[in-house]
Amino acid sequence: MNELEIQIQKYYDDFSRDFNRDNFPAVFELIKQHNSKNNLKRQEHSLGSFAILYTPVRYKPEIMMIGNNPSWFDKDNGVKGYRIVQELMKSPPKENSYLVHNHVYANRMQDIFARVGRMDLLVNCVGMNRFWMQTGAENASWNRACKDYSFSLKKSLYEYCETGTREIIGLIKPKVVLLVGAKAQKLLPKGNYLDTQIQHVSYPLGGGITLLEQEIREIIKEF
Repeated sequence: MNELEIQIQKYYDDFSRDFNRDNFPAVFELIKQHNSKNNLKRQEHSLGSFAILYTPVRYKPEIMMIGNNPSWFDKDNGVKGYRIVQELMKSPPKENSYLVHNHVYANRMQDIFARVGRMDLLVNCVGMNRFWMQTGAENASWNRACKDYSFSLKKSLYEYCETGTREIIGLIKPKVVLLVGAKAQKLLPKGNYLDTQIQHVSYPLGGGITLLEQEIREIIKEF
């Protein structure tokens, strides 16, 4: 591994250590409740997994895309999706998830960048999440639990992930960060952050797909 990859790997190692019941009891109680219901329904994908990056580590890419939190990594096969995310918990991926995994977000991003005529930007981007844990459908219970203060870590789970995400942006040093959707946009305001341009863009759902296409067209005029 090069120096940057070693620095990024430390976030995986630290989170694997820190993300536990002692530090975040309310979160783990929700995970336990959800997984108990899933077992009764015989659903294949349990909660409690996390993913930080969606792509290989790259230094100074044109674009870094940050969503809210990890999706299911295979929309048609829960067993396969669960296997994928279990691997992604260990280290940054060697392949670009937006290109090789069958999830809704990936499919939409491929469509949008193809329309724009700049698939190279998707191929060479760095992608990650503002919040690292898979929650399924987020609701008020998750929000309350993830805002609970961890006295041992001196921050909530949201704060832990957001702090790490901002630090990773500083290490990656992209030209532009696209914060995709309102939840991801809680991470940073529009403007400059450590010599990186922060842009707020639409989430690719419904009419947001066309809006995101238009926004990307406008942003990359500067490239």
